Amino acid sequence: MENTQPQRIAYFDVLRILATFAVIVLHLSAQHWADTDVHTRAWQAFNLYDSAVRWAVPVFVMISGSLFLSGSQSLSHILKKNVFRLVTAFVFWSALYAVFMVNFEGCSKNLIAQQFFNGHYHMWFLFMIVGLYLIVPFLRPIVRDEKLLRYFLLLTLIFTFLLPQIASAVSLFSWQYCAEFKALTGKFYYHFTLGFVPYFVLGYYLVRKEFSLTVKRVLYALGVLGFILTVALTSFASRLQGAATELFYGYDSLNVLFVCVGLFVFAKEHLNFPNLSEKCHRCIRALSRWSFGAYLVHPLFIESFDIFLHFNTLSLNVFFSVPLLTLLIGALSFLVSALLHQIPFVKKYFV
Repeated sequence: MENTQPQRIAYFDVLRILATFAVIVLHLSAQHWADTDVHTRAWQAFNLYDSAVRWAVPVFVMISGSLFLSGSQSLSHILKKNVFRLVTAFVFWSALYAVFMVNFEGCSKNLIAQQFFNGHYHMWFLFMIVGLYLIVPFLRPIVRDEKLLRYFLLLTLIFTFLLPQIASAVSLFSWQYCAEFKALTGKFYYHFTLGFVPYFVLGYYLVRKEFSLTVKRVLYALGVLGFILTVALTSFASRLQGAATELFYGYDSLNVLFVCVGLFVFAKEHLNFPNLSEKCHRCIRALSRWSFGAYLVHPLFIESFDIFLHFNTLSLNVFFSVPLLTLLIGALSFLVSALLHQIPFVKKYFV
C-alpha cells in the first residue's frame, strides 16, 4: 500500500463536522426512543434517524487511528499532549454537567461526586479514546507490516463482528441457544481486537488502500445495505420483543461496519472538494477545530431545551423535530465552541 498521506487531509475535516452533527442526531433520536411504543410512527422515525448515524463514533475513531498510527509521536508525547488534554477536558466538562444535573435535573447532591467521576453519558468517548491512545505503540508495528495488518483485520472481522452478529441473530429466536453460543466462543478468552481497536486500525488501512472502481461500488452498496439492515432488523427485533432493542445498533454489528467502511471510502473519494476557494477551506478547517468542543457541549443544549423551553423531539412530528433540533443545537454548539476557542487557556485544555 502506497503512503501518500498529505500533511492535512481535507475529507477528515468534513467527516469531523458531519460526525458531530450525526452524534447530535443520535442523542436526539435516543431521547425518547426507549419510552415510545415500537409500533408507532414516532418510534419508527427515531429508529430511522438513529440507524442513519450509527457511523458517527466509529468514523471519529477511524480518523484518529489513521493520524496516530501513521505518526511518529512518542508515548511520552501522546501522554503529555493528547491524553492530558482529554483529562483536563473531562474534569472541566464533567464538573459542569454534574453541577447542572444537581441544580436543574433533580439529581441528589449526594451523587454529585459519582456523577463527576462517571462523566455525563456522552463522555464515555473520552475514556475510550484514551484507551486507544495508550496502545498506539503496540499497534504501529502491526499496521506497518502489511501481512500482519491484513491478519489483524481478519481476526477483527471474525471475533469482533461475525461471531457477535451470529449471537445477535440467534438471540431473536432463542436466548438459550444465544447464551450457549456466547459461552462456547467465550472459551477463547479473546480480547485482542475487540472494542474500538478494529475501527482505529481500519482507519489507517482505508486511508492508504487504493480500491478499484468496482470494489468501491461494492463498498458503497454494502454501506447502503448496512443502513437498510440496521433499520429493518432493529424494527423487527423490537416488535418481536415488544420493546425497543439496540441489538443491531452495536458498533460490533456487521451492518454498522458496512456503513462505516462505505461512508469512509466515499468521503475519501468525493469529500475533498478541491475546487472550493481557500476561504471555504479555511471555514471547513475552523468548523473541524470546533467540533470537539461542540461534541462536549451539545447535551447541555438538548437538556436545556427540554427543561427550560419544554421542547424536545416529541414536541413536533418526529420526522421534523429531529432535524430541526439538530440544526438548532448543532449551530449553538459550534458557536459556543468557537467562542471558547477565543480564550487561549480554555482552547488549549478544555475544547
